[in-house]
Amino acid sequence: MKSKLTIFLTILSVSCIFFSFSQNEEGIVLPIKEAIKRGLIELKITGAYDSQIYEEIVDLDGVHFGKCMAIVLKSKTDSMISVRIDCGMELIPFDSTFQTMIVTKTVELPLYPSQIYATRFYAMCGQIHDNAPYIETTYLVGDFADKNTVKLARYLEKNLIQNMIGQHALWAYRDKVNFQELKKYGADSLTINLSNDILENLSLKNNLNIKKKKSIKTHDTSIKVSKVIVYLFCGVLILLLLIIILLLIRSRK
Repeated sequence: MKSKLTIFLTILSVSCIFFSFSQNEEGIVLPIKEAIKRGLIELKITGAYDSQIYEEIVDLDGVHFGKCMAIVLKSKTDSMISVRIDCGMELIPFDSTFQTMIVTKTVELPLYPSQIYATRFYAMCGQIHDNAPYIETTYLVGDFADKNTVKLARYLEKNLIQNMIGQHALWAYRDKVNFQELKKYGADSLTINLSNDILENLSLKNNLNIKKKKSIKTHDTSIKVSKVIVYLFCGVLILLLLIIILLLIRSRK
């Protein structure tokens, strides 16, 4: 009995150690503002655009959407943690001449003890008339944007719209810009309709004023013949046939 108890306690101890190790390896997920508040990380957030490096997409005077933000994280704890940046959060520039950025895809960044980790993440510009971010533009983590902006950002995340169409929808809602203003940033009659569809799906007011083309109903030019005329014609035809038959019968007599 004693040996069975010893075996049981040994298995239990090993299980607890394994579970504890697994928990430490997995770490905990913390919102980035909480991790900052608790002093668990140091960070630097900047724009990701570098004019000296070739970019596949440049939207007029920079990169306004896609993985246009960069972050460098440094762990200040002896435990593994994951830092979460939530979709819909605002990133506030230290220089107010640059655009406030809206995070458009939630990201969890794993951080091992004392590790330095750098990556890019998805965001879109929130103020069309300010400058686009680049590598020298530094940002701090703000709060969530207004509820409609958060709703729009989460819609873009859910539907994988990390492109010009989504960016123009965001500007159209937040800055109330019209089609003419968005043309400078690549909008055309096709893309602007897609941007407008996003806002209509979310019932968000904007100044795009896109009027949907109504399907043109072709007029029915076919001649509609009255049933009376048809019946009359058939009657006359039958009467003629009867007369012809009677005449044939008489001619044979």
